[in-house]
Amino acid sequence: MFQAKKTRNHKTLRLVSWLSLALVALSGCATEATNTTTSVAGKAALFDHVSSALTTASVMAIKGTYGAGCTSRTGNWAIALNGYAFVAGETQLTVVTADVGCTLSVTEVKAGAVLTPVVYRPATPMLLTASYATNGVAFMVNGLGATEFYANFQIQPDLAFNSDFIVQMVYSDNISETDLALGSSFVVTMATATAGVVPAPNATLSLAGFTVSVDANRILKSTSGSIVLTQGSVVAEFYSVDFDTMGPTPSYAVVDAAYNTPAKSRDPLSGASQTIETADFNLIGLNLTTPKKRILIVANIVNGVNSYQLFQITISKPTN
Repeated sequence: MFQAKKTRNHKTLRLVSWLSLALVALSGCATEATNTTTSVAGKAALFDHVSSALTTASVMAIKGTYGAGCTSRTGNWAIALNGYAFVAGETQLTVVTADVGCTLSVTEVKAGAVLTPVVYRPATPMLLTASYATNGVAFMVNGLGATEFYANFQIQPDLAFNSDFIVQMVYSDNISETDLALGSSFVVTMATATAGVVPAPNATLSLAGFTVSVDANRILKSTSGSIVLTQGSVVAEFYSVDFDTMGPTPSYAVVDAAYNTPAKSRDPLSGASQTIETADFNLIGLNLTTPKKRILIVANIVNGVNSYQLFQITISKPTN
């Protein structure tokens, strides 16, 4: 009886061990099945700065190549636009989520008829970054012959690839229209708003050393230099900046209200000349597709009565 009992226990142990192994194997399979990767997709946005070869409706596809650092991606990629259907060898641009080591380059643009588009190529592939290149590059039919247009590209919002991203393309017949650091121009006009016998300041304003840079989408990216106010015989004591809220011919009441808006800073002026803080003009990020205005309001205050001098600064996109 003792031997029979021992045999039954031995079989039971073997059965339990086999079941345990089976459960471990099944558990391992389940874990492996959930170990998958996700990807984000690239889309395109076009900015037409006047080209005889292209329109936003005629661009069919932007194509390029994956860099050696891309995870699980090699060869060519493409982004289709305006109803274009991929042909053999063309696949949608995607990047493994958070693959920060992945680099992308543009190699061609297809435009024209959907079924028979013209292929435009640069002389060499154009590496994509999170900002436009300093200068646009020339595109030729099949990469040969005369320049058909110039183009510049950037990836937005960044190169982290944590979400779907956009390949932005700006193109033009004029290379200066695709440059990163397009200069901007300024026009300054002056007006006054007086109260009673209190005279308005008669200062002068110089933007001679002040410049801004805009990208190919006409977005103002940076400023340099200074805006300098030089005092006249009637001294300006304080200044404020209006973001073009007063209309073309504001009354004294409108100017006074704009100057005294609590949200605006009213900074003191001192000395024969003073540099005005450019940050007060809130310029970064302005879209200069159409001109934008800022009004510098300077005040002479006598016994609590204000009179104002206004400098309207109109910032325009480049004309070159």
